[in-house]
Amino acid sequence: MSVKALLRGARKLVSRQAPLAKGVKISSSAVVTRDSEIGAYSFIGHGAAITRATLGRYVSIANNVSIGMGEHELDRVSTSSVFYACTYDELTKAPCVIGPDVWIGVDAIVRRGVTIGLGAVIGANSFVNRDVPDFAIAVGSPARVIGHRFTPAQQDVIRASRWWEHERAEAEALIAQLEAGFAQESQG
Repeated sequence: MSVKALLRGARKLVSRQAPLAKGVKISSSAVVTRDSEIGAYSFIGHGAAITRATLGRYVSIANNVSIGMGEHELDRVSTSSVFYACTYDELTKAPCVIGPDVWIGVDAIVRRGVTIGLGAVIGANSFVNRDVPDFAIAVGSPARVIGHRFTPAQQDVIRASRWWEHERAEAEALIAQLEAGFAQESQG
């Protein structure tokens, strides 16, 4: 089933007049269903399609990313959605959760029901079919964790700061403090 056909059945597309969280930018060709939540200061690139998902604050979604698109039940006699009572509800049963400050690269696909943790990075063209932990760098098809952005101690400091819960100016100041502290650590 095409993205357009799935979303036509949803009848829940975000309207350009719908109120959005502060600082959210959704490209004109992106499609986000109304049952999705987009955190403040997040960006969604051209051609992205997001269904039944929760995105944290400061999330960056590149062009042509698909998050939570419909999945057909393989154990049914027919995989055709014509036999579903409510196509959208059947195909989008499990929501996706994208944590704060996640970056998802161009052309990535995030499967229905996946959770991506705080500060994680998903490489371009990756197929994410399982949860990704905080600060992980996951790439490939299927995506696998190839490293982490920060040491465990640095991750704890970042989590404790909760910078993503703040408005942009205060978040920026907290990030600068964290980066200065990490730079001192590496020199000392």
